[in-house]
Amino acid sequence: MQNILPFEKKVLSGLVSCGVTEKSVSESTLLGVAVSGGADSVSLLLSLAAIFSSDLLRVITVNHGIRSKEESGGDAAFVSDLCKKLGVECKTFEIQSGKILKIAKSQKKSVEEVARAFRYEAFESFIEEEHLAFLCLAHNQNDQCETVLMRFLQGSGIESMGGIERVRGKYVRPLLDIPRAEIEAYLIEKNQSWCTDSTNSDSAYFRNKIRNVLVPVLNENFTGWQNAVLSGVKKAVADEAFLDSCLDTAQKNYQLLEGSSSQNIASLNTVQFDRVRFYSLHDALKRRLFFSALNKSGFGGRFPFRLFEKITSWGDKKEQNLSFENVKISLDSQYLVIQNQKSLNTDTDKKSCREEGFCFLIDDNLSLREHLCSKQSFAMLEKNIHFPCLVRSCQQGDKIKAADGTYKSLADIFSDWKIPEKLRGKIPVVEEIVPKSELKAIIASGFGFKNWIL
Repeated sequence: MQNILPFEKKVLSGLVSCGVTEKSVSESTLLGVAVSGGADSVSLLLSLAAIFSSDLLRVITVNHGIRSKEESGGDAAFVSDLCKKLGVECKTFEIQSGKILKIAKSQKKSVEEVARAFRYEAFESFIEEEHLAFLCLAHNQNDQCETVLMRFLQGSGIESMGGIERVRGKYVRPLLDIPRAEIEAYLIEKNQSWCTDSTNSDSAYFRNKIRNVLVPVLNENFTGWQNAVLSGVKKAVADEAFLDSCLDTAQKNYQLLEGSSSQNIASLNTVQFDRVRFYSLHDALKRRLFFSALNKSGFGGRFPFRLFEKITSWGDKKEQNLSFENVKISLDSQYLVIQNQKSLNTDTDKKSCREEGFCFLIDDNLSLREHLCSKQSFAMLEKNIHFPCLVRSCQQGDKIKAADGTYKSLADIFSDWKIPEKLRGKIPVVEEIVPKSELKAIIASGFGFKNWIL
């Protein structure tokens, strides 16, 4: 590590601030790098290759299959070639072309959200397979400012205004204090090219709209706005640390009670608060406890803040009820209760409402259980599935592995089981997305037929 450039020293300093030292990286605890081919991640890879021996680094690049095959495949090939030049091992993770767009449409989620879920699942597998001490991500100072602007415009609370975390588990971001201009200047100095993602110019994506529309206006009219935003981030982080310490105390003194002895409240996916204790809290702590309870109930969507404000106004009321999507909030003489009713549907309800052409992105065991008609089939599958996965209707050409290692088409299986044509499109199959796309189960027991589970 002799004669490293000033930019590379900044990266080293960023690593140290993340808790990564030269001694913490070794042959048994390697350092991973996520590289897309863009300027940020390429500068990160070049810097780390200058700081560490190449045999201590491992690279992952993810082809999301969103752009044209030529462009996204070209970026992956660019990263692979650069790694060969640097003597660094590289793994390419391929996602079937169009899959993310299809899931985003069927789940009514943003493409960014679905792509992120796929990407981080790939990262998790990569960390485990390569026994990584850390995985470096290339978020920089510009990304930090854009993220804070995005969250402000989305109405986020102070807990989200701290921006991108420098460290989260094994994920570290050593470029977080470095602006994009310095990154590109470094690459020019090194005579190193990089890839440009064509979707970066598409302002239909929220981040791109911030970057391409709002930021230029701020740059032209508000000198020094970036420093003001970054100062706000530091203040938000400090304030949130204090509120977290208060929340810890609140959770000890005002315990969240999961389930209930009340005959009127189902225990599954239900969280309740002691009414008096909850309403005696400061509103800032009420909000944090309430949204934490929503997560505990299995609700993963966005709950409107206006409804939360209505709930906080119930303190002097006798009994109240409120519903939003699948969540029911109720207040009685003793408890404030949050119940995720979607998870309480009977197997019959699920079978009757199952329609053809469905596709659900499943993030965890709880969500998988909700979408399978048989508890037994869930128990057999849950220990042998990687998330996220898909629960979907069968498609033409689908095949699944048999006990002898060969693959059999679902059409042949359904014929063997004598499943009527009108039912075949309603039977859920479970498709594992990582580490590779593969059908893991056919769940037909809810319709009176067999299951096929790998």
